[in-house]
Parts: sequence; structure tokens; C-alpha cells
Amino acid sequence: MMAASRGPLAAALLLLPVAALAALPPSWPRVHAFQAVVEAAARVLGNRPIDAVERADGERFLVRAGDCRVAVRLVVRAGAEPGPQLFDAIPDAPDCS
Repeated sequence: MMAASRGPLAAALLLLPVAALAALPPSWPRVHAFQAVVEAAARVLGNRPIDAVERADGERFLVRAGDCRVAVRLVVRAGAEPGPQLFDAIPDAPDCS
């Protein structure tokens, strides 16, 4: 009887980390999105320091570095496991005209 009662308890304890990940504050996904956008823009902008990041719409951001501009698009990856949303940040070619 004792071993049978541990089964549900053990299962519940295993689910605690999943529940904690699902309960992230709304600001954390946004922080990770901005970090991915800045890193992708920095790769294509080279040594130019980034001055501003602006959200153009739901999945597109505009990054400004001096006279250069670059659009970065976030593409959501399908996640097999619960937890933070995964995405790829895909930059366009910079416009430095």
C-alpha cells in the first residue's frame, strides 16, 4: 500500500519544474526575444554599435546602428517539451544608405 501511494506523489513532484517553467512572468519571453534580435543584428552590423531596437509588429523588429538599419524577424520553433518559447532571429541585410 505504501509503494502505491508514492507513485502519484512522485509524479506530482516530477511535474513541479514543468509548472514553474510554464509560469514565467510575461517579461521573460520578451527579454529573450530582444536578446535574440540584438544578437542577430549585431552579427550583420559588424562593429557598429546598436542605438535602438523597435518592435515593428508581432514578429518583426527594426534595429538602428548609426546610419544603418536592419530588420530582424522572429520565427517561432515548435517545442516538443513544455517551457519557454523557442524561436530563431533572422536578420535582413543591413541598409546603410
